[in-house]
Amino acid sequence: MNRILTIFAICLMMASCQKNEPAYKAKLDINPDPYDLEFDRYEVVLFSLDTNDFQVELMNVQDRYHVFLGGDLNNPDAVQYLKDFATDPFSITLYEKVKAVFSDLKQIEPVVEDVFAHFHYYYPEIELPKKAFTCITGVHPDEPPVQIIDDQLVISLDWYLDDEELYDQIGMPRYMSLRRNVSTLAKEVAEQLYMYYLYEWRKQGQIVGEMVFYGRRDFFVEAMCPELPDSVLLGYSSKQWQWAVENEGQVWADIVGNRRLYDAGLDAYMMFFGDGPFTQAYSNDAPSRLGEFFGLNISRSYFSNNEVSLQDLMQRKDLQNVFQDSGYKPKK
Repeated sequence: MNRILTIFAICLMMASCQKNEPAYKAKLDINPDPYDLEFDRYEVVLFSLDTNDFQVELMNVQDRYHVFLGGDLNNPDAVQYLKDFATDPFSITLYEKVKAVFSDLKQIEPVVEDVFAHFHYYYPEIELPKKAFTCITGVHPDEPPVQIIDDQLVISLDWYLDDEELYDQIGMPRYMSLRRNVSTLAKEVAEQLYMYYLYEWRKQGQIVGEMVFYGRRDFFVEAMCPELPDSVLLGYSSKQWQWAVENEGQVWADIVGNRRLYDAGLDAYMMFFGDGPFTQAYSNDAPSRLGEFFGLNISRSYFSNNEVSLQDLMQRKDLQNVFQDSGYKPKK
């Protein structure tokens, strides 16, 4: 009898969990076919070349690493630039740290392949890269951590070292360096797929449209990485995410009450979408980019409350209507 009651209680708990799970979660619960990528470590080869005969060494690997070495290697300036990078003490330090953290790619390969598998499930007609290269770029601010170049995926491993002291050394703000670990890789791979294959330029508009624009991108990332924690999805700390959740209703009331939704000014845009350590207008504990937080929740509500596919949501042009059709109601 006790065993029957225990089983009954477990079934009730499972049913309760399923009932409380948002509808969008169930719609994103898919089982994609595996996607195999070939990985190649350019940084290992580059820093192993004989710098005494650097030009010849580069030419020997140019075909294999054309995505990096596609320039004219008969040009002394081009060769010298690469040599300066490969012999720079900071570059060497980065390479040594990358070797220590990523002695192999067991942390990298399954994460990237899972994102690709999800993308291929939703967009089977799009031909994705078959090869991924790793490298170091010197943590250059103009070079994003993940790129698609000449239809090849490129991952800069020096962006994922989880080394605040190192990133402090190059002047990276602490709110940014806290994100520089491998937990953000899936998000940044998904963002690059979005930017490369789906993004369409649009003129900056009212705050409500910007919310949907950025929130829809974040929802796409969530669809590609369903297990990603909400805090990582938005680049927040756990404490910042909790603040946003607990103050959602109050901040939304301020936005609506002060007619900020339809503000198209630069100040309003920076207040809700500018990156930084916090949103001073609300609290030093409030995360930046609160517009993305609301946009993500609007997109989730839209996907939950309408019979639409992910592709439908990504293709919508009338972003204000997405908001109106979402049925979004902030938590009190």
